Amino acid sequence: MLNMNKYFLLVAAVVFIIISGCKQSEDFPDRPATNAISATESSGAVVSDQPIQPAQFCPQVGELTKQNDVWGTPDNKWRSFTHSSAKKILNFLGAQWVGVKVGKIICLYQTDEAVSFPLAVEQLVNQSILEPVGYGWSALTNGRKFCKSASVADCTYFIEPQKGISNIYEEIKYNPREDSEL
Repeated sequence: MLNMNKYFLLVAAVVFIIISGCKQSEDFPDRPATNAISATESSGAVVSDQPIQPAQFCPQVGELTKQNDVWGTPDNKWRSFTHSSAKKILNFLGAQWVGVKVGKIICLYQTDEAVSFPLAVEQLVNQSILEPVGYGWSALTNGRKFCKSASVADCTYFIEPQKGISNIYEEIKYNPREDSEL
């Protein structure tokens, strides 16, 4: 019973952190949320010494601009790869992630075109996105996860941390004792 209470408290704390980070991003949409994650296992123990990463979000509707029939952000971090005759983006529809543990993310928007597919916007920077977890994301199905929401804050995701090269030789040293303990 005591272990169940500890598990419940851990889950409640994680949910609180995620929700408070999303709320923060809604209050200040121009600032990234300060909640962050590191690799953990189901018991809550940290299993990686990788740096903690801040939560990431799809662009807000107002951040997207149109140039030469293609939508994107002014900083060229996000862009659609299909031509669009839409004059305005109406709202955020959600996001889709595809991968195995790490992958790519696509953000979907509704435009003012009467008959069209949602506008898909992708990152131009080659970043690996960790498999999203949390409130807005569906279960993994055929290597895909979906987040249906009108708010980008519900579809948070995290970038895979870059590995430092300072101790690259230490990471690849073979230790036969570690294998025998398995």
